[in-house]
Amino acid sequence: MAPRSTRLAGFTLLELMIVVAIVGILSAIAIPTFSQYVHRARTSEATTFLGEIRQRQEAYRAEFGQYCDASGGNLGNFNPTNPPRDQLSGWQNQPGWQQLGARPDGAVRFQYSAVAGLPNTAVPGGIGECGDPSSGVLNTEFWHVAQAVGDLDADGNQVCFDVTSHRPRVWVSRSSGWE
Repeated sequence: MAPRSTRLAGFTLLELMIVVAIVGILSAIAIPTFSQYVHRARTSEATTFLGEIRQRQEAYRAEFGQYCDASGGNLGNFNPTNPPRDQLSGWQNQPGWQQLGARPDGAVRFQYSAVAGLPNTAVPGGIGECGDPSSGVLNTEFWHVAQAVGDLDADGNQVCFDVTSHRPRVWVSRSSGWE
């Protein structure tokens, strides 16, 4: 019978430290990249639904000759009325939104408002969570403004997206919620 070896197999402290350092470097690279993907995924709801609101507004104007004022002339009248905080919130059936025909597919992470006006009237300024994208501007045509406000990480800082009848794209009017 051969003698047994008394030497134990295993990793040295140096080898373990190298592995820990490699894992630390990889996580330092991966976490910010992952966070960007999470924010992009969370904000896709707002950009998609604001695009739908814009399309519904144009269809409404084609049928009725003016845009639909879903929020009663006040950018501060949001749907849902209670801001979602780090969770999804159910959509409420409000008459203005039913008239516009815009409804998200499921629960939402953002609050939405949509106002519209007649030619030669000013866009209501100083109201709403985001401020107004064209505050006090006198429009010579029918107009509409829609906003999405949300707190992406429940830290109290909100990000705001806007779409108007005068801009073809959704834009970020306040990005403090990105941090």
